Amino acid sequence: MHNYILDNRSKRKLKNIGNKIILNLQDKGNLSKYIIIQKYLYITTTNEIVDEKILDYQLKKAILCETNKDIIYSSVKKITPKKTLAKSFAIKVDRKGEHKFSSTELARDTAGAVFELFPKIYVDLKEPELIIHIKVINNRSLLFPEHK
Repeated sequence: MHNYILDNRSKRKLKNIGNKIILNLQDKGNLSKYIIIQKYLYITTTNEIVDEKILDYQLKKAILCETNKDIIYSSVKKITPKKTLAKSFAIKVDRKGEHKFSSTELARDTAGAVFELFPKIYVDLKEPELIIHIKVINNRSLLFPEHK
């Protein structure tokens, strides 16, 4: 399965966009489904999306997981691009709901996953070349990378 996220769209438009993407993928034989989590459209497909028209929606690879530090840590390792030329990174955490950790603690603790993959990369909170977004929404977490 392949997972993608679409963000920065109004919540009202997400359902229409999701339906268009699903129908377009279905026409190409790619089974898929979507869910809307707050202001994010999360799409799961059987095949990787390579269609330029669909990619114009600026879909990003993503992971939806439980809100557990260990699971988030391993998910950060999975979602971080393995072939990146980025020299700096930041982990941006947004939380909704009550959790046993703060945003700062989660960002600091999960940064180790990126350091395991790229020992020479450094943290730059002002102008990172790679951002790993972690959106903690109650008992679910959305993770996706962004290149600057």
